[in-house]
Amino acid sequence: MKKIAIIILCLAEITLFSTVYAQDTLNHKTVDKLFELNLNEFLNVVITPSKLRQSINNITQKVDLINAKEIETTVSGNRNLCEAIAKLPGVSVSVLSRNDANWGTYGGIGPKYSTYMLQGVPVDAFIDPMSLDLNAIDHIEVQRGPASVIYPNYLSQDFAGSQCPLAGTVNLILKEKVEQQKTSFQSSYGSYNTLNSQLFHQNRVDRLNYFFGSTYEMSDYTNYGIDGSWLNMKKKPEYQKTKIYGGLTLLLDKAEKQKLTFFGQETWHSGDAGRIYKGYDNKYGTVNVGYDIEFNDQFSMQSHFGVRSYDRSLQESNFGIIDTLKSNNNVNQLIVPIDISFSWHHGKSSMLCFGVDYQSAKYSTWTDPLVGYHIFGNKSSAIQNGAYFQEEWRPISKLTLRGGLRYAYIKNIIDLVNGGNAVDNNLSWGRLLWSAGVRYSINDHIALYANGGSSFSAPGLKSIGGTISLSDRGVVGRNGQLPNPDLKPENGIGLDGGIDFNLPVNFKLGIRGFYTILQDGIVDNVVNQNPSQSQSINTESTSKGVEIELTQRINSIISWYVNGTYMTSNIKNKLNADLNSVEIPFSPNHIVNIGASVSTLLGLTVTPSLNYNGGFYDGISKSSRIWYSPGTVINIYIAQRLAKNDLFVLDCFAQLYNITNNNYDLPWQFKNPGSSGMFGLKVTF
Repeated sequence: MKKIAIIILCLAEITLFSTVYAQDTLNHKTVDKLFELNLNEFLNVVITPSKLRQSINNITQKVDLINAKEIETTVSGNRNLCEAIAKLPGVSVSVLSRNDANWGTYGGIGPKYSTYMLQGVPVDAFIDPMSLDLNAIDHIEVQRGPASVIYPNYLSQDFAGSQCPLAGTVNLILKEKVEQQKTSFQSSYGSYNTLNSQLFHQNRVDRLNYFFGSTYEMSDYTNYGIDGSWLNMKKKPEYQKTKIYGGLTLLLDKAEKQKLTFFGQETWHSGDAGRIYKGYDNKYGTVNVGYDIEFNDQFSMQSHFGVRSYDRSLQESNFGIIDTLKSNNNVNQLIVPIDISFSWHHGKSSMLCFGVDYQSAKYSTWTDPLVGYHIFGNKSSAIQNGAYFQEEWRPISKLTLRGGLRYAYIKNIIDLVNGGNAVDNNLSWGRLLWSAGVRYSINDHIALYANGGSSFSAPGLKSIGGTISLSDRGVVGRNGQLPNPDLKPENGIGLDGGIDFNLPVNFKLGIRGFYTILQDGIVDNVVNQNPSQSQSINTESTSKGVEIELTQRINSIISWYVNGTYMTSNIKNKLNADLNSVEIPFSPNHIVNIGASVSTLLGLTVTPSLNYNGGFYDGISKSSRIWYSPGTVINIYIAQRLAKNDLFVLDCFAQLYNITNNNYDLPWQFKNPGSSGMFGLKVTF
């Protein structure tokens, strides 16, 4: 009732605003600089590769841009932000359920090798895509290939541990500059008795631009475990999720040379896993604060401060004719990232970027087996410092040469591991990382590029200490991650190269190859299916592949795309034949995406998409691993404008997920529950 009251209060406040209008959602430079760009450059400006806005045609890295319209028409069957980028080459999304994380791969290696960022500041690749609200996002930039010089690792100790941008990074760009006022409300109802309501408002007062909103969803949901699964559901796994967020951009001078930005979001996600005493109550908080200044046309500064809090509580039960509560459990993590960077434009069009960044992390787990107090399992803190520079040199108009270095320092202070003292409670590492790239435009229609970079990542405390003890291996009812105190830090090198063609009638063809090497790579291996147990181990891993993509924007009404990725991966372990010459878990051999968008003059929008996943293994043990074949998933977004006048716009929409009802199995005895749909109305004032 408290959450519903909050939603109603937000609605009441929003209705106080007077007549409002539509907004141009592009985050952009000052107006005078925008007029210097042609239309193609204006629509293809990205910030991720160098922390400053540049045309895609001027950077060495391969960057994809998901615009606001594409975000709006995404069909998210699992309520995970990762699904918005699932159509891109090299991406394999494997979200386990609406209540669980994505365990897919990027470039053939695991989910922790592509970081996620919010406005250039790291967030968690597992939790935050379940938490952050897409209504706050203006567009998404996805850099394929290494990005480990100007962007740091994320010091998560949960899930698969520390995350590094070896295979790329996903940058969620927030709404900033509001051109006109807008208020929208939408409500939808669909499968599993799911009710979703969303509110959003944006406005500008002089030089203050702001937005705020809220999303609430409740659902009975459905069984997402295979027959005989350790999930052992006896009832519908109902859940409630509430998100409240807001952001502002204050332009501190008329010339727009200085700006102060703020964004905050709180998410509450509670429910159960299909049994009476299998409840969970998760709270996630996100804060971003930024200050940017252009000292002159050549020199500028950016600074950011963030807070990421993760508080996950869950119950364990004793199964029986009448279930009984076994224990209450909690995982708590607090991460604070800070960075400051400077950019210097020199020569005719070259640029030097340099800066420093810092992160602190605190992580703990506890259990209360109904004794009235907390018994801590794992407890640690960590810090990370980095200093870096990157030069983009353009000696001639069609050539870009890029190079950079980062010194990274990580220190872990481990208080407890699996309830006991650590053998070595103070660990630290320092590494010098590098990145380089080149792009040459043969002419206005053909460009070649190549990139390389290194990465370094320390093992997370969950990987070292696990969530259960080694003695629990194979014990029925003891589900979780087994510890591995002997884990080593991992080092990686990523290479890629390709060619882009801008062909007549708006055809674009891209071919890209990639090769990734991991020394002592940390891989999550499924040890048992029931009980559901996994363990992190060190391996020598490689991944290589080829991506081919073709897109065309026929006109303002019709566009389409098709892309395919072929990948091979290999893990070497000469000490154990059962673990030698096997594929990386969750890494498919090939992926195909096909999609289109049709927006007619009569207000009808149809956006179908097809994703084909050729299949993958869940572990690296030849004797126990299982092959999974997700196959084809087809989604369709349909919207029709019902009314439009000077006061409001009214649309109806349908989000149809997995229309062929492909209820394929997933690792850890999960499954895709098949077809679902949402149907609703949206009014914009």
